[in-house]
Amino acid sequence: MRILYFQTPDIKPQYCEIGTYCDDDPDYIYYLDEPCKVLIDDVKIIDKKNTRYNEKERLHYVINQ
Repeated sequence: MRILYFQTPDIKPQYCEIGTYCDDDPDYIYYLDEPCKVLIDDVKIIDKKNTRYNEKERLHYVINQ
């Protein structure tokens, strides 16, 4: 299981989502916190070094972009 940080088209640019990439279903990213998936071609992948997690707000932020 590989963790990915990504942005969907409808999310504000300063935020990102977190999900996992499964080898069994390579066309989709599965959200970690929700029981759904999104097509990998519809999202922008963010490097982990460019993200920060705010524990108080429980949100992932994009930095250095």
